[in-house]
Amino acid sequence: MKNFKLKISASLGIVLVCTTSLFAQNTNCFLDDFAPKNATIPVSAVANKTTNSPTVTVTLSADTLGQISKYVFGNATAVWIGNVTGEAKFVENTKLLNPSLIRFPGGSWSNIFFWDGAPSDVPDSAYDSSGNRTKFYAISGKNDWPTTTANYYKLRQQTGSQGLITVNYGYARYGLSDDPVAQAAHLAAEWVRYDNGRTKFWELGNENAGPWEAGWKIDTSANKDGQPEIITGQLYGQHFKVFADSMRAAATEVGAKIYIGAQVLHFDGSTSWNSVDRTWNAGVFSEVGDAADFYVMHNYFGKDANAQNLLTVASTEPKKNISFIQQDIANKNGFQKPVAITEYNINYNSANETMGRSYINGMQATILFNEFIKNNFGLGARWLLASGEDAMFYLGDNNSLRWQPRPDFYYAYYQQKFTGDHAISATSNNTNILAYASRFASGETGIVLVNKGKSAQIVKIDPLNIGVGNQYYNYSLTGGTDNGDFSYFVSVNDVGPSGTQWGPRESLEAIPANAFSIDQAIKLDVPAMSVQFIMVEEGNNLLDPNTVLQEVSSELGLMNYPNPFSELTTIQFNTLSDAIVILDVLDYTGKKISTLINNRLPSGEHHVNFDGSLLPEGLYFYQLKVGDYSTTRKMILKK
Repeated sequence: MKNFKLKISASLGIVLVCTTSLFAQNTNCFLDDFAPKNATIPVSAVANKTTNSPTVTVTLSADTLGQISKYVFGNATAVWIGNVTGEAKFVENTKLLNPSLIRFPGGSWSNIFFWDGAPSDVPDSAYDSSGNRTKFYAISGKNDWPTTTANYYKLRQQTGSQGLITVNYGYARYGLSDDPVAQAAHLAAEWVRYDNGRTKFWELGNENAGPWEAGWKIDTSANKDGQPEIITGQLYGQHFKVFADSMRAAATEVGAKIYIGAQVLHFDGSTSWNSVDRTWNAGVFSEVGDAADFYVMHNYFGKDANAQNLLTVASTEPKKNISFIQQDIANKNGFQKPVAITEYNINYNSANETMGRSYINGMQATILFNEFIKNNFGLGARWLLASGEDAMFYLGDNNSLRWQPRPDFYYAYYQQKFTGDHAISATSNNTNILAYASRFASGETGIVLVNKGKSAQIVKIDPLNIGVGNQYYNYSLTGGTDNGDFSYFVSVNDVGPSGTQWGPRESLEAIPANAFSIDQAIKLDVPAMSVQFIMVEEGNNLLDPNTVLQEVSSELGLMNYPNPFSELTTIQFNTLSDAIVILDVLDYTGKKISTLINNRLPSGEHHVNFDGSLLPEGLYFYQLKVGDYSTTRKMILKK
């Protein structure tokens, strides 16, 4: 068994594109098998709803943002994990993810992987990322120690997964035959024939604009069809059409329909350190034309070894990525296609190599899942199911830990259970509380809350015009206290890990959800740095949005004394948590005449004096605003 770590770079974006407008979902290849999804109400235990007043409001809208592609819940395996993919614990854990697809052969090895055995027309040496000649290793998918092609299909059969296959494009560049492009395209077409309709999604190559990929630079003295030494987007685009034609013809022969993705950048490469990036998209769009079925991008999210950065970037970067691609297509007269992110994860930083093993990676994964859905990504293949110590399932040197799930597994496990088939709008009035929502065909509403702040919050969910039933259910995922901000451990509804596990794997399927009675409000205690998965029962009850406001007003305890008063009166109120507070005095027409407080106050009881000695007698009002809530009382000045 060999373990390998790949060089991770953010320089290449690979985007999978389908053949119509990016947001024309009725013709989106990732939705051609869309099916309504019914919710499964979790096993639950009755819990007591918080009686405290909310500090944050999340508002839902029944307006549909779009259908949800089930392929955003994809995963990836890599050939270098070896022929261990049939081991029972690995299969069992993978099945729990309910993966919609599994990508293979994965990463840079895709460009040196030969699905039916290594051919004879490959070089003895090739250029590495530094431009040096090194020994070339052809990876065989047949009768060798890497994961075989047959075992990949077996894993998919065992887990009920669709596939995404990355065909070897590098061979079209470094191959030694008289026509290496045709030879590589023929090899890809033969795989399509062997596949015989089992796999819908295919992508041409892996990060081929990057100098770390085989075929980025070739020995022109050995090449026989006049290719340039360094790849270009234009060349890739020309070759793409040759591959696509061969592969589609093969699919037709076996009666299958396949979709093929082309690589594009998700960022402005015009000033990139890598000269190939500077013209990559222009070359691809001009040559590929309408031949791609989808565009492909890769990204590793985050720049700093800082938990807040890693979570914030996840909430903003996907939209930036897909917006750039859409605009770049328009600018360069390309064809709009849906986008797939076929490789992504947290950006491992040498300053803190434990980030990917921590619960922060799980929180980030949750945000990314939901941002992909919100921004209409068609497919996501999360990197990586197993590889050494850093993947979702442990495959390092300690055999006693073999296949144990890292924290991100637990977040992915609940995410797919609490996601419906249509995304709807969810907005939060607190920047530290991220909110996402979806509806099930069976009528339930799924909600995901991410508290990326350091303070606990009490969140009220206002479903507006969405009918609800009698109960809502919740799983709360929180990290441990070890390793600073990057705990290795995760708990579910306060059920922690046992033995050497990093999460409650042994009891996972038996952990009950917290079940709360809705009555007139949906409220939840949301711990700091936590993720909440919530399901609201379907029904016809419409909640009164004023109910919680009345509750807040009561708990603020706003009053003044004496009242009536002749000159001085004291205004008293409570704040339940640290909050921005504004206290204004208004005359009887509602005109503001004084601001007594405009500041952040700690929780507790507060008093402020108001001097009315210079005002005429009459009716006045004082208005208190705490966070998003406002309440008003009257007072009478007599002289």
